[in-house]
Amino acid sequence: MRIQLVLVLAFSTTSVFAQVPQNNLAQAAQQAAQQAAQAAQQATQAAQAAADRARADAELAQLRAQLDAERAQANAQRSPMQTPLILGTAAPVFSIKAGVYRIPITVKLKSSTRGAVIYYTTDGWTPTTASIRYTGPISIDSTTTLQAIAIGPYSARSLVASAVYRLPSSSTGAVAEQAVPVVPDSTGKFLIARDTAVSLVFSGDISSKKCDVGDKLPLVLARDIAFGDVVVAKKGMPAEAIVTEADGAHPGGMPGIISFEVRSLSVDGTAIRLRGSATREGQAKLPNAAALIPVVGGAIIFRHGKDAEIKQGTEFTAFVDENVSLPPLK
Repeated sequence: MRIQLVLVLAFSTTSVFAQVPQNNLAQAAQQAAQQAAQAAQQATQAAQAAADRARADAELAQLRAQLDAERAQANAQRSPMQTPLILGTAAPVFSIKAGVYRIPITVKLKSSTRGAVIYYTTDGWTPTTASIRYTGPISIDSTTTLQAIAIGPYSARSLVASAVYRLPSSSTGAVAEQAVPVVPDSTGKFLIARDTAVSLVFSGDISSKKCDVGDKLPLVLARDIAFGDVVVAKKGMPAEAIVTEADGAHPGGMPGIISFEVRSLSVDGTAIRLRGSATREGQAKLPNAAALIPVVGGAIIFRHGKDAEIKQGTEFTAFVDENVSLPPLK
């Protein structure tokens, strides 16, 4: 009886220990199967992500190709007087070509860039965002240089579009006398009111190639300021004008630029505070300047635009910034 019990116990113990490896193997197999399933799922997710990226890249490439095609088509439809696209913004198009006209004309401006805002000038200075914003047709009844730029909602400004309209009613070139409302006061001095226009003139040539920010410009009073025969400010008196932006022409057809602001006019030791600013930009050298991307591998990469130039004798109108009283010059 004792022998049988021992044999039974021995057999039971052996059976238990024999089942342990089998359970471990089953558990290991189950874990391996789970890991394989996870790896397969991760591989599927990675493949899906790669496919999504490839599809997004293909769509982006298609959009870029479509934009390039639209730019090329727009440039092909432009006349020589119109400036091509720059960084996605189409330069303004003038409804009437430059030329000589016998009667006053009305010019409309338009940019093919959706949402673009147009700014223009008629005084010979390069338009900026501080210039007149185009809101409707422009009436021209005398010889005028019309210049305009377009600012796209998501891109840089266009190149400058320009046209000269000549009409027989324009000035023959004679310089008109300066009309400055000078008023005598009770102290024997003469009052020049705030916002009075004052004509200045450049006494030397300026080039963006030789200008730096902070340089002073040779700007002087264009004509006497007088009350009848009484002169309170004499022609040639110096004005303080400072360069605020200057950059020479660059390879790839980029033009030079000069921006400046006028601060004061010196009249026998008295500084009349003035305000006024302007920009002059050179001419871009097409075609590569249209996209601001030089053609690599060819000599065209070395082509420069023209430097901005302000010639001696160029006039600029500034405005008196505050009331000032001046005594008669002796």
